[in-house]
Amino acid sequence: MIRKTTTLLLTALTLAYSQSDREAQEEAKKALTKLEKDYVLLKAGQFEFEESFSFTYYSANQIYLESFAILDPVFLTLGQFGIERANRHIFINTFSFRLGLADFLQVDLSVPLVYRYDRITRVGSGSRDETLEGAGVGDITAGMSIQPIKETRSRPAVILNFGYKSKTGRSPYKIDPQKDVPTGTGYQSVRFSVSTVKSIDPVVVFTSLGYTYNLTEKVNQTVSTDEGTYTLEKVYPGDTVNLGLGFAYALAYNFSINVQYINNYTLSTYIKRKGEQKQRVPNSTFNSALLKLGTGWVVSKSVPLSFSLYVGLTADSPDYMVELRIPFKF
Repeated sequence: MIRKTTTLLLTALTLAYSQSDREAQEEAKKALTKLEKDYVLLKAGQFEFEESFSFTYYSANQIYLESFAILDPVFLTLGQFGIERANRHIFINTFSFRLGLADFLQVDLSVPLVYRYDRITRVGSGSRDETLEGAGVGDITAGMSIQPIKETRSRPAVILNFGYKSKTGRSPYKIDPQKDVPTGTGYQSVRFSVSTVKSIDPVVVFTSLGYTYNLTEKVNQTVSTDEGTYTLEKVYPGDTVNLGLGFAYALAYNFSINVQYINNYTLSTYIKRKGEQKQRVPNSTFNSALLKLGTGWVVSKSVPLSFSLYVGLTADSPDYMVELRIPFKF
């Protein structure tokens, strides 16, 4: 009788532990999915507001640089700017709004506020340091995400992402590059990407493959160079191929770490001068690769907090970037 009672007790304790373990794994999975907002859609009727802050440091010997999103080629300055070295400090505070129209459909809108500080060493009759700074609204973006395939034991969830980037920021084509800095790209773009996410408790694996098509921009600006003065009619920004893959690992039901590799390859940019044929801008093809190291902490059911460090892996990448994201779900 005692042996039977002991056996039943051990069985009950085992079942209780298994139930607790399953609940813990489920909570860990929820924590992970909350922290990877690019791959998890809101439920129908849910609304989310997110404030994110980022700082990007970029040291380069060229004018042509990447944006904060590390997706679009921006800040292409044409003409004789004469830069030997540029140290760029870019602060961006972004307000994002997301709404779940259905369990499989989500729309979003992001408004960035940009402050940029550049220290530049110019080459001329003698080297001299100069500083430029500027602040303003960046390029506002809008997007839509659709999840046509749900995750199962054998297949990952598939999410289709569509996006549009405006040119509301200060254009690099409409400023004096010796006196001011841009806060936007100066052109519009559209993007499409396919993302997958698969849960392998306690790990979530995600991938993304996308393409950004940058629209032709009519400039019609007079540019002065050592070769003379000409009218720049149009700029054809190079498109960008985007690749990302990584994983998130739950250390506890409300805390996780994530690692991601991001690679963006930008095709050549072309320009058209008045009275001439379209021509390629030399050295305008770029390969930007980043390693992202992040942590996530679910403060409450509606407030997950995440912090990330991005490290540049190629010469065309930012040296580093730090990012803090605080979303609030309603």
